[in-house]
Amino acid sequence: MYPTLQSMGVTSIDDIEKFSLRYENDQDVLKINYRRAKGSLLPKSKKFKFGRSSKTVLTDGGRQNYERIQEPSTTVLAAMEELESIVGKQHQVKASKDDLLLELTHLEKVVSSKISEIKSKIEAMD
Repeated sequence: MYPTLQSMGVTSIDDIEKFSLRYENDQDVLKINYRRAKGSLLPKSKKFKFGRSSKTVLTDGGRQNYERIQEPSTTVLAAMEELESIVGKQHQVKASKDDLLLELTHLEKVVSSKISEIKSKIEAMD
């Protein structure tokens, strides 16, 4: 019923709550969030990264100026269509300021934890 999502390994179609798409490091990042019961061991979200194709197009026929443009993957476009049919138009294309601050706080915690882990490994080597 949702061939693109199934080919991506998305199995809990009925549990999809929302999704978002952002552009990061020359890639489209699609994040799918799921409704999960408290204490569930299943992931609350999954991220998928898609590369973009590049092509050179003529921007001004008279002067023969060319410009390199990037286009999203056909897979991410098909996945977006399928997700919109599941959850409607609730997805976020742009992150709000609050969302970015939450993401930054989470990243700081992850990096701090990883630094501590590496320091512990170094200390164990002595």
